[in-house]
Amino acid sequence: MSAPAVSVVVASGAGGEFLPRCLASLRDQVAEVGGEILVVDRTGEATRRRLAREFPDARVIAAPADHRPTVPEMRRIGVEHARAGLVAILEEHCTAPAGWAAAVKDGFRAGDVAIGGPILDSGFPRLRDWVVYFSEYHNYLPPWPEGERPALNGANIAYRREAVLRHRDVLDEGYWEVVLHPRLMQDGTFRAVNAMGAHHTGPFDYGYYLRQRYLLSRAWGGTQKDQVPSTTRLAHLVAGPLFPLFLCARVTRRVLAQKRLLGAYVESLPLLVPAWIAYAWGEWLGYLVGPGHALEEVE
Repeated sequence: MSAPAVSVVVASGAGGEFLPRCLASLRDQVAEVGGEILVVDRTGEATRRRLAREFPDARVIAAPADHRPTVPEMRRIGVEHARAGLVAILEEHCTAPAGWAAAVKDGFRAGDVAIGGPILDSGFPRLRDWVVYFSEYHNYLPPWPEGERPALNGANIAYRREAVLRHRDVLDEGYWEVVLHPRLMQDGTFRAVNAMGAHHTGPFDYGYYLRQRYLLSRAWGGTQKDQVPSTTRLAHLVAGPLFPLFLCARVTRRVLAQKRLLGAYVESLPLLVPAWIAYAWGEWLGYLVGPGHALEEVE
């Protein structure tokens, strides 16, 4: 049997309707390009039975049951089980529009080790879902010029499998953007592919998101703590109280480049402020004392 053209790995950790919606968006287009879908699931047998009924063509892998595996660990398991030379990672909170799988299959050029696309909105009817979008993905909004781009988002990215597996020793340690990507960039090019845009979806409970935002930032800062020079760590700790203002400026700048989002952004501002504070507090604490158990709790 010939190898698939593309392997798409989805880590299943959140439960609910996110995963079925993600897989429904992938099913036909991945089949059309001769690819495969792998789901690494930590949520339990009920989820896996449902996937067997509704998505029989997906390969479902049960995550280890002796501990709560992190999302990076589940993605590593998926990459190890993948049969294609190109492995795409799509977050279960995202859906892939038509043409996404083809963009992955055809998007790599000589010298590329990773390609990725923007994170698109889904025209959210609720402000709290706009809050998640603006807070979480402001660095990855369109416009998304084609070409070399070192900052690709782990929620919507594709790698050369052999390149990733050369770095097995760091794949379970934390965010791949922090521990894996700097290594991969020594092996080749990271490049933006506009046709790889994926939609972020909801709904999210506001309180749930604030906690997830704190955990994500705590894990991020804790991972960075041992990756950056001590002077950089000290600068983050000293400037931490100002970080919500920095975030506000950064998100505003990105939104102004997409003026159609301005109305939703202005309406979301009162709810964004607590999210930015949770973001700053989690990252500051991570830089100070490390990630704790934050990465295990991230969904």
